[in-house]
Amino acid sequence: MELLQYALELAKDFESSRFPEVFQYAWWVYPAFNTGHILGLAMLFGSIVSLDLRMIGMWRSIPLYDMARPLTRIALFGALIAITTGVFLLSVKARIYVSSPIFWAKSGFLMIALLNALLLRFNKPWRYLSQVDSRGTIPRFKSAGLVSLMSWTGMLICGRFFGYI
Repeated sequence: MELLQYALELAKDFESSRFPEVFQYAWWVYPAFNTGHILGLAMLFGSIVSLDLRMIGMWRSIPLYDMARPLTRIALFGALIAITTGVFLLSVKARIYVSSPIFWAKSGFLMIALLNALLLRFNKPWRYLSQVDSRGTIPRFKSAGLVSLMSWTGMLICGRFFGYI
């Protein structure tokens, strides 16, 4: 309960910061940020799903390394757009979002997705992917792909539920 109170205080401070003032410039600013957020999510989710499906075992004729290089860069760029625009969008109703269980579920899915990505990145077979024939897959990649698919999908679903709070 103490964590929720602390988070609500931070949300209150965030709402009273200068971030929400951006939306007062013109009627189209909020829809533009919302559109940017959706585009960033599309880049992130689209590239992650493709990579996850490859790690699970689809498209074995394409070396995993050849897919991973561009798709991880697209995912990172999409994540930067989604996070930047998401911070501004959150600033409008931060206390409402933080007090919602959907926010905490989304945060949990995000933490699982990020931890999974970090564990994969520091996994020895992943680090040496460029030096081997990566047309197959291994159990560690399959499990990482499955966890990633579930966690990013969960986060996306929770994020869409925010529009109905």
